[in-house]
Amino acid sequence: MTHRVVLTFVLFTLAAPHRSYAQSSPHIRVLDPILKELFDHGVGQSPTFRALVEKVEATPILVFVEADIRMPARIGARLSFVTSVNGLRYVRVHVDCTLSPRRQIALLAHELQHALEIGERTDILDVEDMESLYENIGFESLDNGSHKSFETEAALSVSAPSMKRWECDTRERRER
Repeated sequence: MTHRVVLTFVLFTLAAPHRSYAQSSPHIRVLDPILKELFDHGVGQSPTFRALVEKVEATPILVFVEADIRMPARIGARLSFVTSVNGLRYVRVHVDCTLSPRRQIALLAHELQHALEIGERTDILDVEDMESLYENIGFESLDNGSHKSFETEAALSVSAPSMKRWECDTRERRER
């Protein structure tokens, strides 16, 4: 009887679907400690930012966020498609760490909205699919021959309230 219970447990364990570490751990991974503090502040202070993070966490996408001191002029942040493995998409977000903290948080919200747009579409498996998506749901904001950038109204609408929210928080702290 004991062998039958153990055998049943082992078979059940082997047959049960397993989630990989990449799928079960946080989907947003902020690699820079200062940017991580800003991210945590955003999650703690802004219901909009927190809701966006929760939505991204629920999609099959991993977002690696890095601070970058060498961003091109007039670009505060950008998202790049890295790869897709077994239905899990990997993207990298670079945020200009020379900008003010509230600007960095707003830009992070903006790029997380783009990550959500990709994460919600399981048919986005490579850079070409991503460009096709943005040609359909957004508009081209830059094409310098070697790099294309796109915008969406959703990403623009996420970053604007984020900026206002942190400006209000900063004023409130100064007035106390």
